Amino acid sequence: MLYTYCLFAAAALFILIFYVTQKGETDPMAFVELNYGSYNLGMDSSVSVFLPEKRLQKPVSQPDRKYPVLYLLHGHSDDHTAYVRKGITEILVRDLDLIVVMPNGHRSFYTNAKQGHLYENFITQELPVVIENYFPASSSREDRFIAGLSMGGYGALKLALNHPDLYAAAASMSGAVSPRMTENEKTKGMFAVPDMFQNLENIFGSEEDYKNSGSDLMYMARKVDESEGPKPRIFQCCGTEDPLIDDNRALRDVFQNELKNIPYEYKESPGIHNWFYWNQALVDILEFLGFAVDRNVVL
Repeated sequence: MLYTYCLFAAAALFILIFYVTQKGETDPMAFVELNYGSYNLGMDSSVSVFLPEKRLQKPVSQPDRKYPVLYLLHGHSDDHTAYVRKGITEILVRDLDLIVVMPNGHRSFYTNAKQGHLYENFITQELPVVIENYFPASSSREDRFIAGLSMGGYGALKLALNHPDLYAAAASMSGAVSPRMTENEKTKGMFAVPDMFQNLENIFGSEEDYKNSGSDLMYMARKVDESEGPKPRIFQCCGTEDPLIDDNRALRDVFQNELKNIPYEYKESPGIHNWFYWNQALVDILEFLGFAVDRNVVL
């Protein structure tokens, strides 16, 4: 099975290189790596940013122009460079009037840890202010989106459900949607770091601390669905061979069978927990957010 997926990935990479070479579409976007001192984290922090650019055209002054923003969260063991180094994100978004912000969330699950740093505050309270101060980013809720893969998929859903006034939409790819997980036959081998489960304990506390808290996605989804406030649109997807598929299906069942008011879409397709799947899933997410993307890039 793994050998077959490797062949598919190699073929997809060859097609991608051929496609961009034949069309001459190798122009990159404007790219910034922002390093600044984070108030909420109490340390220097790094953020990768793709910016819309009319390549090699004479710059035109547009001081009032504001762009929508997608906050794109990386997975466990990755960092703010993952979508730049491992994915084809830049190729997918380079023709869009969209700013893509990729912060370093370390191994935080984008949560204010029981014992650790305040990553939820960093992403939701601090980062939008920083981005909107430094770049031509819209401050409107309707122009602010959040998405991620694996740990970042969990983070995107959690932050949108805890702060529905901030995000118009959220999307999860192969989300670790039940992070108080234990190793089983399906997830065995996913956790290469020796302190994985101690880290989860430090972040979320005990199972009792986690259940029915702001970190419990099922609880938060029900709470937002019953509330009078705004409700973000939700997109969730997962590969059918992904070790996290059962957890994703359990969350899907809550959205589809119990909830009535949160706009929700779910998609399954063949795939495992890797960049070959995520590159394709990101196309679905961009289209869900309302952006036109050339699907030939990932076919």
